[in-house]
Amino acid sequence: MAQMIAEWAIQNGFNLLDSWRYRRSNEGRTVTIEIKRFSVVLIDERAGVRPQIVSTLFKDLFFGSPNGKLERLLLDR
Repeated sequence: MAQMIAEWAIQNGFNLLDSWRYRRSNEGRTVTIEIKRFSVVLIDERAGVRPQIVSTLFKDLFFGSPNGKLERLLLDR
């Protein structure tokens, strides 16, 4: 499951920082994806606003379409 998230991150413009951490910056927004053992953490940072941190378990993320849920996590922030 972690590999699927890593592939999705690369396909969607995220740069690899180190093992299981990806980051994308654009329009004053920086989004970091950290892939943990059983979950994925999304850190959304915008200038002048407190960072938003969302964590979800793989089992919850992969119930249904994983790509759609990753995109919704990003767009809902």
